[in-house]
Amino acid sequence: MKRSILIAVGITAIVWMISVIAAADEAESPPPSTQPVDESPPAASPEPMSLISPARGLIRADELSFQLGIDAETARRTVRTDPLGLSRTRYDQKNTESRLQETLGLESSGSIFDERIMLYDIMARWGLSQERYTEHRPGPDISTSPDGKISEYDLRFQFFPQGKASGDAFASNLSDRLPRPFLPSLDRRRERAGGGLHFNDATLPMSLTYEHLFDEITSGSRSLVDDEERGEDTLRYEATWQQSETHALNLEFEHERRSDQYSGTRTRFDTERNYLALTDTIQFGHDLRSRFETLLRYEEEVGDLDRDMLELAPQLRLQHTDSLFSTYRAQFLKQSYQRLETETVRGDIDLNHEIADMLTSSIGVYGLSQDANEGANTNEWGGLANFSFQRDNRLGRFASNLSLQHSDTRNSSGRNTGVVVDESVTFRDPLPGVLSQSNVEHLSIFVRSADRGQIYLFGRDYLVITHGGITALQRLATGLIADKDTVLVSYTYRAYDSFNVSRDRMDWRVSQELVKDLEAYYALSLQEEDINRSRFLRFRERDINRHRVGLTYRQPRWSSGLELEYNDDSLDPYKAAHANGDITLLQDGRQQLSTNATYSLFRFDGRDFYETRQTSLLDMGLSYRYTFGTNLEANATAMYRFQNDSIFGETQGVDLTAGVSYRIGEFTVLVEAEYDMLDLPSSTDNSAGVWLKLRRNIPVIERRAER
Repeated sequence: MKRSILIAVGITAIVWMISVIAAADEAESPPPSTQPVDESPPAASPEPMSLISPARGLIRADELSFQLGIDAETARRTVRTDPLGLSRTRYDQKNTESRLQETLGLESSGSIFDERIMLYDIMARWGLSQERYTEHRPGPDISTSPDGKISEYDLRFQFFPQGKASGDAFASNLSDRLPRPFLPSLDRRRERAGGGLHFNDATLPMSLTYEHLFDEITSGSRSLVDDEERGEDTLRYEATWQQSETHALNLEFEHERRSDQYSGTRTRFDTERNYLALTDTIQFGHDLRSRFETLLRYEEEVGDLDRDMLELAPQLRLQHTDSLFSTYRAQFLKQSYQRLETETVRGDIDLNHEIADMLTSSIGVYGLSQDANEGANTNEWGGLANFSFQRDNRLGRFASNLSLQHSDTRNSSGRNTGVVVDESVTFRDPLPGVLSQSNVEHLSIFVRSADRGQIYLFGRDYLVITHGGITALQRLATGLIADKDTVLVSYTYRAYDSFNVSRDRMDWRVSQELVKDLEAYYALSLQEEDINRSRFLRFRERDINRHRVGLTYRQPRWSSGLELEYNDDSLDPYKAAHANGDITLLQDGRQQLSTNATYSLFRFDGRDFYETRQTSLLDMGLSYRYTFGTNLEANATAMYRFQNDSIFGETQGVDLTAGVSYRIGEFTVLVEAEYDMLDLPSSTDNSAGVWLKLRRNIPVIERRAER
């Protein structure tokens, strides 16, 4: 309640400030024109509704309509667990559920006072919901029939949209229930509110915005860990001082408060963050193609996920000729994470050259020094060279890319703790995601999504596997991390004794069109590490010898590809074959039918994480769309996955969806059906559902035509 009051007060304050600015602008506006007025009647067009008086309406509604809606749903789910010896017998459970919602809605858009002063767009909806659940299992059957209410609104306003000073405000709220079979229903509340002030100026544009997000799920039972809460309050200010055509200074400030609590666990994450960034840019030289840019950033976090950061990074780019430029960078970075502090000083020099559109070359060197208060100190230097070449020949197009890297790293300070913040890890079934450091402290591992908006939990979304000091993450098929997802991992690790690591890596890819539409390619990755170890060091070299060769054939309506892969990785070597294809079976003005499939076969030699094993993956998809006319459309999709692992067994998944949309006038009917099946080695889960949505729009005022 207090939060809602504060939001209302904040929006009122923003509206008042904009009104004051607008009053000043209106006072300085020129007098009305003295030219004669054309008194001929305008073309006929529907007039907007005025809620005050015909002479001067306070609220002018361009559009106003009511909406009646009915949503119906029925679903059936079957779960079967297979017997495991004498300790567990087969168990079957069947659940059915039916839901019905009746809603009444209102939508309107228009202006207040005048189109130049305020625009509005509002929506509101109210309704009732009823459910019925039945469960069939060994023993007596059970059933329940809960019911509840729904309320929702969405308000949006724009102030002086064409003025030098403008603003906006918004507020939305959804209050409803999440019914659960045979358990207390969950009350859900989602609210979003905020607004902004904008100063539109060529020399000093600026904006001040505030946004509040809050999602809350609560249960009436104190014995259950069902409460879920996610909140975020953000205040942002941004301004750019364009001192001249060649000089600009940008300022960004952000204050953020986040709170997260996940359903099923009492774990909470509460963080408060302040962020400030200054960017100064100076352009010079011929056609202003050279520039000097300085970045100063400061970030302070307080709470469970606290991370502080200070960075100063100047960068100079010199455009020597049309095809040659060089870049010089320096960086001072100070970070603290979980009471560990590091200071990093780094320098980079890059040289880039381009010959016509054939050859692009870049060569760079770098050096860095990192000191830690309680961790391992690091000194590193290295270089990178990259060459890209492409040219047409009598067969077709030839392309090649060669990358060479060398780095030399020295860790010192003995048995201390190192820290890694936001290391990028991509999951690719059936391979685990290997962390870059060894001797990782498992309790320190923290995983979140690439956009930092979702936190993943151990045991629910991923597992940690180790062998010989190497640590990797394995995603769970029943968790929130999907195949090919990239996550950010932060952790601490033990840096035992001093050691030096010298690493050389080469990546080369070459492709050639053999005949029309047929392309062959070969890719090579070689990595060799040399470690000056001590007898107590558990860190191992990671050598890579990876080869990929493949063919790709493309036609306007279908394509196919075949790839063979040999990866002699010192951690988990494997050999693999991959095949893929897609085809559009039918396509015309009314309909389209297409399908695709990928198949991969992995054979792991067994070295660190698992013993010798073989894994096969098959993914198939089918989609169909048919348009009967302007008012009727149908679509259907089917997806199938089969995974067979010699250690973990077989897993199958099926996802079928179909829908029909029909509209006649202001009446809309939407029917959707879905079937999902997940067959794990120890259990099977089948679910099917049908959704029916009816909408009847009752227009009171249509949007007026443009004059």
